Amino acid sequence: MKIELIGFPMFYGCDRPGVEQGPDKLRAHGLVEIFEKNLNHVNDRGNIEVEQVGTEMKYATHPSMKYLKQVVAGNEHLAKAVENALRNGRLPFTVGGDHSLGLGSLAGVHGATEEDFAVIWIDAHADLNVTETSPSGNIHGMPLGASAGLGDEILTALYEKGQKVKPENIYILGLRSVDEGEEVIIREQGIKIWRMTDIKEKGMAAVIQELLSALKESQVQHVHLSYDIDSLDKTLVPGTGTPVEDGLGIEESQDLIRAILGTKLVGSIDFVEFNPVIDRENRTLNSCLTMLETFAQELGKQN
Repeated sequence: MKIELIGFPMFYGCDRPGVEQGPDKLRAHGLVEIFEKNLNHVNDRGNIEVEQVGTEMKYATHPSMKYLKQVVAGNEHLAKAVENALRNGRLPFTVGGDHSLGLGSLAGVHGATEEDFAVIWIDAHADLNVTETSPSGNIHGMPLGASAGLGDEILTALYEKGQKVKPENIYILGLRSVDEGEEVIIREQGIKIWRMTDIKEKGMAAVIQELLSALKESQVQHVHLSYDIDSLDKTLVPGTGTPVEDGLGIEESQDLIRAILGTKLVGSIDFVEFNPVIDRENRTLNSCLTMLETFAQELGKQN
């Protein structure tokens, strides 16, 4: 697979410093080599430019959404990089940084694709909040909602105006921490979700079959896969901003990723929310490297 590696060194979306160091920390521990040894061709285009500001700028451009100007500007740059990668026949693999980068990656995919595409969002959180429903004002809890055309226009119109992905083409797996307002959005928009309770009750194999059947029925030809490491159980990823208990195990997560990539529909990927500053005994780093190896192996088979 021809891969465009894009680093997104931003913490403004989660308002917890350290996660911006994730891309370079993973590079230092062999990120490019992991992909190349598995027969992928990697172009590391470096990190997206992110404006450096102090905490006094947190509410400078919006009364509740934190660091709005910086998040929007960084994601505009990311969207262009993702679109360019796709137009040049490469798979953009964006490494965060916090999950606000979903704004830019999905905008870039929309810019490059002429048909509807699907989003598979593997995350403990729905990230469907809008300004009115967000309890924190952290934009990393809003990218999926904004990409579906919900919420403040400054986010929904990022890179280009209008909805980037249709709600019926959104699939969220691993949910176990959902805000009240997000529950309403899920019901009203008909978004397909599999909570951790579903996965534990049905088993991952059954959930995978349900997901693949839904994807096949939709007839989409491009899937964007967005992987938040907090989908894993908190014991595996202490170095992430919002760890949640009762999450996926490594093997469950690997089975899910193998199945999704096995469709050969995935054309763009995010890997987000690794914060090396708050990691303990490299547990999160090791979990990330294990999962990245799985991504690399499956993509390498598609040459």
